[in-house]
Amino acid sequence: MSQPMTVAEVTALLNVTPKYVVKLIRDGKLRASLDANGTHTVASKDAEGYRLKARRRGRKALEELARESQEVGLYDEQR
Repeated sequence: MSQPMTVAEVTALLNVTPKYVVKLIRDGKLRASLDANGTHTVASKDAEGYRLKARRRGRKALEELARESQEVGLYDEQR
């Protein structure tokens, strides 16, 4: 069973701000529950899943940037 995480714990896991975690929740990108006090909790499996997806997106973006940089000759030897 997945343990519930607070926004602060998710913030630490994703290395983002609490405001950004709440935005992810409000935008429906990160599933969360509200307790009786109005505090968000996120299942650890959902937080980890989001972290892995974000990591893959970042890696893909870096690979694309490197490919485009090579195509325009950014790393060619200066003469």
